[in-house]
This record gives sequence, structure tokens and C-alpha cells, in this order.
Amino acid sequence: MGEVPLKQSLEPAWRAWAKDYVRYVQSCAGRVENTAAPSQIDPRPRVVLLPGVGMVTLGRDARAARMAADIYHHAIATIRDAETVDRYVSLDESDCFGVEYWPLELYKLTLAPPEKPLARRVAVVTGAASGIGRSIAQRLAAEGAHVAILDKNAAGAAEAAAQIEQAHGDGRALAVETDVASQESVARAFTEVIATYGGVDIVVSNAGLARSHPVEETSLEEWQLLMDVLTTGYFLVAREAFKCLKAQATGGGVIFIASKNALVAGKDNTAYSAAKAAELHLGRCLAEEGGAHRIRVNTVCPDAVLQGSGIWSAEWREERARTYGIRPDELEDFYRKRTTLKVNVFPGDIAEAVLFFASDRAAKTTGGVLTVDGGVPAAYVR
Repeated sequence: MGEVPLKQSLEPAWRAWAKDYVRYVQSCAGRVENTAAPSQIDPRPRVVLLPGVGMVTLGRDARAARMAADIYHHAIATIRDAETVDRYVSLDESDCFGVEYWPLELYKLTLAPPEKPLARRVAVVTGAASGIGRSIAQRLAAEGAHVAILDKNAAGAAEAAAQIEQAHGDGRALAVETDVASQESVARAFTEVIATYGGVDIVVSNAGLARSHPVEETSLEEWQLLMDVLTTGYFLVAREAFKCLKAQATGGGVIFIASKNALVAGKDNTAYSAAKAAELHLGRCLAEEGGAHRIRVNTVCPDAVLQGSGIWSAEWREERARTYGIRPDELEDFYRKRTTLKVNVFPGDIAEAVLFFASDRAAKTTGGVLTVDGGVPAAYVR
């Protein structure tokens, strides 16, 4: 008989470990002095040794997983040193239980602050080197998620990841140079994220660009570029997300950042508006497809988010200002005055909408559309 593939052998090995760990706790509780049986038993291992692969450590966050790795490396060194002298012998079960379930240690754990809403979850955000994407990544990280920053701008992605790690700790963010219009690049990015964090729970498709011309002045190259990034790119990211989420079988959330233009026609903006409309309907179709797997797919539709945006370059500002017959420096005031609420929309406003869809507060919402545009009547979805 040949060797059992690693993937097939993991599940029975995991179950055997869990069963033996529960037996160990139950048999030691009550017969080890000054200890008590825990109210809940966590049977998950912290160190997994994979033949031919190496060591994988688990924890509630990157810091805990790294600590498990450090401890096990020390154990390896201790075993190696002991074997050079005589023979290494571990503590017996009772002594191990006495250390693991020492009342003072358990009491110390009760003093830890409650976990944040997105603790133990991994989020992927595309186009997260700047603007809306960076704000989304920061907001998800602030609520406890580990965040992968995917962007063509490698330097900007690294800077965004470093900023998150400085605020929330080492290992909380990962920068991955990614071209969302390339299926090879997207597949590599997800492979790297999964290898680093063990899986994915939240995927935010935000990568974008913008061009604005009357249709007769829109080149085929411009049309194709917008479709490649805003439509094909969202499809490729969603496809990898579905592969991962289905394999994990734990559900999850996919969130598209579309636009007001997905709901209302944009003058001199055919290619961009058509691509955004395709995003919106792609999200609806995926919501129907993912429901049986507890994969929720929702869409946020912002409008006129100028602050910190890489899209609102001088060219795009000039193009939109020309369409409305105003100067580029009048755009923010123009957009504010045309809204029902008479407000400007900022990246942080979009991040709050994404947080809602990513959190358990939206656990029973899929196929949803949330406009964050200050109120543009033509874009009302109700």
C-alpha cells in the first residue's frame, strides 16, 4: 500500500488528538491536588508536525501562534540536549495537568479583555495601499482582524501593513503585491495569505481605477482596462475567495466596493459605469451561489470619495469637473451640495459600511446593497 496523502491523514489525526486530550483532562481532573476540571475543554493542538513539510503552530492570533512556535523550538533544544547526556523523559500526565490547569494561571486568563468583534478572523482587502482600501484595512484591524493588503503598489502596501502592525502588533498585517486583473497573481496572493494565516474569512474587493470620456472618445484600450480591473478583477478575487471559503466550510463574507455609478447612469462615464454595474450584479449572483455554503456577498456603493484616493488624480478630477462645467477645485463643494444630506463622503465612512457587512451584525444579510453617498436620489435602491 502506498502512503496516505497528507491532506487525507490530517482529519483523523486531528480527531484522535482531540479525543485523547479530552480523556487526559477528564482523567486528571479531580485527582490532581489544587486543580479543577475546566468548564470548557479546548481540544485543539497548538503544534502540528507535518512529515516532509515542517511545523505549523496555531493560536488565536499571530502573536499566540508565534509564541507556540518559540516554546516548541525551546522544547526541541531541551530534548536534543538531554539526549546528548542520557534520555529525555517528559512529565507524566498528572504533572502536566497541574501546570496547565493551575488555578492562578486560569484566574489570570479571566482578567484578559474581551475579544474584539473580528478577533481570530483574516481579512483580504484589495487596492488597500491608499484611500478607501487602506481605511477599510485599518478599520478591520482595529476590530481585531488580521489583514492582508493586496495592491499593485508594493511600496504603498508595505507602508499600509507596517502602519497596521505599529498600531496593533507584529503579524497583524501582510503586504502582498497583486495585480487583480491577473489570475496567476490573484492565485499567488491567496496562497501566500493562506500560508501565512491559515485561511481567509473576509474578502473585500476594492481595487479600482477610473477614466471618464464621452463614448466616442473612449478607446477600446480604455474600455478594456476598466473591464479588466473592475469586472474581471472582481471575478478573479471572488473565485479564489469561494475556493478557500468552501474548502474551510466555515462560512465567510465577500464585500464588493462598487459605486453610485452602479445604480445611476454616469454622463461621459460609460465604461466606468458599465463596469461598476457589472460588479453589482456579479455580487448578487455570487450571493445566490454562496448561500448554501454560508458565504455572504454584499456590496457597498460610495460616491465622490476624494480624500486620500489614488483614483482622483488630476486627470480624473479635470475630466469630472469638465463634465459638470465647473473648476476642479470646486468638485468637493459640488458633490456636497448635490446630496440630500449636504455632506461629503470620506474613506472612513465606507470602512464603517464594510465593517457592518463583515461583522456578525450582518450575519443574516446577503445580496445587499448599501449606498454611502450622502443621499443621491437617482441612486436610491428602495
